[in-house]
Amino acid sequence: MATATKSTALSADSIRVLSLNCWGLRYLSKHRAERMAFIGDVIAQSDWEIVGLQECWSYGDYKVIREKTRQLLPYGKFYFGGSIGAGLVIMSKWPIEQSSMFKYPLNGRPTAFFRGDYYVGKGVASAMIKHDSGRYIEVFCTHLHAPYEAEPNDSYLCHRTAQAWEISKLLRGSVQKGHITLALGDFNMIPDSFAHKLLRSYGHMADSWLSVYPDTPPISPPTSTPEHNIQVMGLTCDSMLNTWRPAPPPNPDNLDPWAKRLDYIFHSPLTTSATAARVCFMERLPDLKCSPSDHFGIDVTISLTPPEKITFPTFPMNLYDDILEMVDTYEKREEKQRFWRMAHFFIMIPVTIGLIVGSWWMPKPAMVALWAASWLWGVGATLDGIMGFCFFNSEIRALKEFREEIKMQKAKVERDEAAGEGQLVDLAR
Repeated sequence: MATATKSTALSADSIRVLSLNCWGLRYLSKHRAERMAFIGDVIAQSDWEIVGLQECWSYGDYKVIREKTRQLLPYGKFYFGGSIGAGLVIMSKWPIEQSSMFKYPLNGRPTAFFRGDYYVGKGVASAMIKHDSGRYIEVFCTHLHAPYEAEPNDSYLCHRTAQAWEISKLLRGSVQKGHITLALGDFNMIPDSFAHKLLRSYGHMADSWLSVYPDTPPISPPTSTPEHNIQVMGLTCDSMLNTWRPAPPPNPDNLDPWAKRLDYIFHSPLTTSATAARVCFMERLPDLKCSPSDHFGIDVTISLTPPEKITFPTFPMNLYDDILEMVDTYEKREEKQRFWRMAHFFIMIPVTIGLIVGSWWMPKPAMVALWAASWLWGVGATLDGIMGFCFFNSEIRALKEFREEIKMQKAKVERDEAAGEGQLVDLAR
């Protein structure tokens, strides 16, 4: 663990922060309009001062929530990105003086259209907020690529780890500038994963839940009840208590083995302390009797006074090697995919020409059938060619860039260790 001491307090004030994945998929999420209105009502009746939303895809839903919360949170930003939007929103009690939207270079595959991650333009929304103390709070809101299998067998683990690396770079830069830095969202990661370790070590951030409850186990025991998972573990997704998640088979001990902690609020311990944390948005809509979202929210109180002793987890050197091995394995797979798709495209051209020419000596019904088959094959091969030329080339170059950055960071850590310098040396310069 890397440690440092910070004695200068910024302010005695505290702020309350909310992060909520509000499940606002247009045409797909059930009772979306009613749930969005309910979410707006709950926020309006609260005392949250910074709110980050994910999966708020519709600008109309954003306007409904903004109208309800305008008195409490007069400043807000809906972030545009991708084909159907980024789904990210930041609202604040204090003025948002600057904002930006950073798109992740690696974010799924266009052929997985039924999953949608590639098309929603996932990235990092940021807002520079001027606090009453005169200091700036830089808020980052994100939604990482969803896992569709358990790690380490998740085929999108490489993309999600690369996304965690990208937001960690942004967080690190903000911390180095001395800003009050917050990162919140649906990170689609579990504690102690590659992504979680990158954010805490390279990003110089602290997990608010662990700051408040440092003895929290990294993984929920299989014998946990829903109440234990929420109150002790801070689990926000796939809980039996959420009406939108399928319950596990009935069991006499009321176990909840599928629940996960995917939603987080990170803070920079160089400028802030987390003093309270809880899972929220567990109430149900009074008329529909359903949960407001398929995720619960996370509510954290942040003190603008840093702790006297600051602790960062170190990122073990072997984990850099593990990430590099993961990237190498994934890149080889994608290069193979690119080869076969491009081969399909180039083989299609002479074969299709030969079939069309040869069909002139066939009976008309056979000729028409052959032309139709050639046309369908040509469309598929053309799509494969476009995938090979455009997507796979772009993805493989992004993987190479990710690998080179990880290699550079590993070399830097090795040089610092050889020189007897700690992880926080770059913050002291």
